[in-house]
Amino acid sequence: MRCLGCGRFCLRLLCATCQNILSSYTLKSRLVDGLEVFYFYAYSEISALLTTKHKLCGSGVFKALCQLSISRFAQSFYLPSEPLIHAIALDDNVKSGYSHSAIIAKALKNAQISPLPNALKAMSEVKYAGKSLEYRQKNPRNFKLLKPLKAPVILVDDIITTGLSMKEARTCVENAGGEVLFGIVLADARE
Repeated sequence: MRCLGCGRFCLRLLCATCQNILSSYTLKSRLVDGLEVFYFYAYSEISALLTTKHKLCGSGVFKALCQLSISRFAQSFYLPSEPLIHAIALDDNVKSGYSHSAIIAKALKNAQISPLPNALKAMSEVKYAGKSLEYRQKNPRNFKLLKPLKAPVILVDDIITTGLSMKEARTCVENAGGEVLFGIVLADARE
């Protein structure tokens, strides 16, 4: 078997060298219409790994990436003002046998953060990969909140590109009376 990060021979999806490199991220953030969205990697650094979400091995790759980043973030995260926080994935529909965004939300679980599965669904089947900003603006995801919220929310996705999905999800949650604390993704496509 070969490492999906560098192609070297190894017995895991990611070799020890790639795991070491990926675990030494710098947490960054960007603002999307006033919402802070945290991310761990530049898309250019992990694009080959992120595109495995369309393959069977993708669930293992996403779990490995989350162990090296999202889970470590969750271990050190605590917000004293909030006893409970929900992690909600942007459209955690099962595709390719699993939901990559649900894997990310689950990795955030700690004593304070509780994933809320199947809470936010995109009613539109539109695909944004490789599409322009104009296309994304003309074809909204049309999110619908399917579960009542009893706590503030962290919005979760794999990649942030233009920020339109994150913005639309935030609007949906807030229109239902919820509070969005921030967003978190694995990678920023602008880098």
